[in-house]
Amino acid sequence: MSSAKVKMGKSLKEDRDVETSDDSDDSEADEQSNEEQNQESSDDTERNEIRSDLSTMSFVQLMKLKEELGTKVYNEAIFGKGSKSSSREKTKTDFKRANKNRPREMSSKRPVPFLGGEERQRAEQTSSRDPRFDENCGEYDSKIFKTNYEFVNDIREKEVHSLKKKMRKVEDEEKRKEMKLVMQRLQNQMREEKKRKIREEVLKEEKEEIKKAKEEGRTPWYKTKKERQLTELVKQYEDLKKSGRLVKHLEKRRKKNASKDRKKFKSGI
Repeated sequence: MSSAKVKMGKSLKEDRDVETSDDSDDSEADEQSNEEQNQESSDDTERNEIRSDLSTMSFVQLMKLKEELGTKVYNEAIFGKGSKSSSREKTKTDFKRANKNRPREMSSKRPVPFLGGEERQRAEQTSSRDPRFDENCGEYDSKIFKTNYEFVNDIREKEVHSLKKKMRKVEDEEKRKEMKLVMQRLQNQMREEKKRKIREEVLKEEKEEIKKAKEEGRTPWYKTKKERQLTELVKQYEDLKKSGRLVKHLEKRRKKNASKDRKKFKSGI
C-alpha cells in the first residue's frame, strides 16, 4: 500500500511540473511536443505499475488509500487528469496551431446525420388547420351551414331580452352605452338573417315558377334585380304585419326620411 502511495505521489508531482512548464517560445514547439509525448508514455507506464500494485490490494485498503489521498488525487493518479470528460474530449476536438506561422488545422470529418430526423421534425411541427379551406372537410354549403347553426339566432334573441332587463337596472351611463351597442349589434345580425331568409324564399319561388313554366311549355319570366328587391320588400312588410310591428316600423322610416329631408334643406340654404 505504501509503495503504491509513493508512486501515485510521484506521478502527480510530475504531472503538475509538466503543467506549470512555460511553452511560450514558438521556435521550440516541435521539441516540446516530442518531450510531451515521451512524458505521456512514461506517465502511462507509471500508471500501469500503480494499477498492478493496486490490483493486489483489498477493497478496504483501497478505500483507506482513497481517504488518505483524496478522491481527486486518487482518480488523477489512476485514470489520469480529466478522466470524467475524456469521452467529451473525444467528440469535441480543439483545432490549435502547433506554430503561429502554420495554418489552423480543420477536421474534414462531419457528424453522420440521424436517419429519419427530417421526417420526425416535420411530424413534430404542428400546423394550424382551417376547416373552411381544407379539402378533407368537404366543400362549403351555405344552406347546410345555416341549418346546422340555426340555434345561434335563438341565442341572440335571448341575449337581447336579457340585455334589455339589465339596462333598466344599470345606472352607470358608460355601461349602459356599452350594453346598448352590444344589443344593437345583435339586433342588426338578427335583422340581416331575416333578410337573408326572405331573399332565399324569393329565389326559391322564382325558380319554381320558371320550372313550372318550362314544364307547361310557356316562356318563363326572369325577374330583374329591381323586381326581386320589390318582392323582398313586400315579404318584409307582410312579416311585420303578422308580428304587429308594421306601424312602429313605418313611424321609424318616416322620422328617418324627415331627418334626411331636413339635412338636404339645410345644405341647400
